[in-house]
Amino acid sequence: MGLLRRWWELSAERFQQRCQGLTDAELFWEPVPGSWNLIADPEHPGGWTYPYDFSPPPPHPVTTIGWRLVHVAANNWIYTEHAFGPGLRNFPDLPVHGTAHELLADWRSSRKPVTAWLESANDADLGEPRPSHLGADLPAGEVVRILLDEQLHHGAEIALLRDLYVRNTR
Repeated sequence: MGLLRRWWELSAERFQQRCQGLTDAELFWEPVPGSWNLIADPEHPGGWTYPYDFSPPPPHPVTTIGWRLVHVAANNWIYTEHAFGPGLRNFPDLPVHGTAHELLADWRSSRKPVTAWLESANDADLGEPRPSHLGADLPAGEVVRILLDEQLHHGAEIALLRDLYVRNTR
């Protein structure tokens, strides 16, 4: 458990460092035409929405920094909502924000239930079946592995997009 907790914290530290100073312009920058981006939607909680498809068309769409931040936070909220909480909400119920400050605050908040579970869990808890928004139960350890993977790989993609943004907007 200690190693899993450490990976969760270290990956968040790296994610946070790579998002230091993130601007709203970076959030919405589209690296290629047709990128999946945040979309203003006054009818949706938070005033924004974003395109999402469990089976996106090939080739998979390129997504913006804003899209990726929403995606990571939304996964944290929904997986933990179902695995460790009441399981009442789903993706459409979550507010989507439209500023870098709000999205990063939401990401930090979305990590708290996972962190709390990791702090209270022991090795035996990792194999415990937990409800999933996908239907079938998942072992608790698999839920955490999925969220850790999302944080790591989307964090790396956000870092790369920030590097590309600087080079393409000079």
